[in-house]
Amino acid sequence: MTDKKKSSNIKSLIFLHIILLIYVGSSVMSKLASGQQFLSFKFILMYGGVVLLLMVYAVLWQQVLKRLPLTVAFANKSAVMIWGMIIGAIMWHEKITWLMIAGTIIIVIGVCLVVMED
Repeated sequence: MTDKKKSSNIKSLIFLHIILLIYVGSSVMSKLASGQQFLSFKFILMYGGVVLLLMVYAVLWQQVLKRLPLTVAFANKSAVMIWGMIIGAIMWHEKITWLMIAGTIIIVIGVCLVVMED
């Protein structure tokens, strides 16, 4: 693989993970909306944020699929669980257990195996 091709793939993978963070952001907005009174201004604002983030994610996801093989893109999508765990620990002080870390390691190994295959 040429250096230019490797650089392009790395940029595409970084772009993919930025998009996955947008997807996780929709879950964060959803959790924040759930803490508001139903149909209050804050609830509608946060729920609108969920819809907006999912729309942006859908458009950008299509762009990723143009740049990366489908197997690589979907294998990396499992990283959403990792990003969600990290954000949950930071924002809501959720406890990260050893089983969660073991699961994360398994996910990372699986993603690496798929990416190295291509």
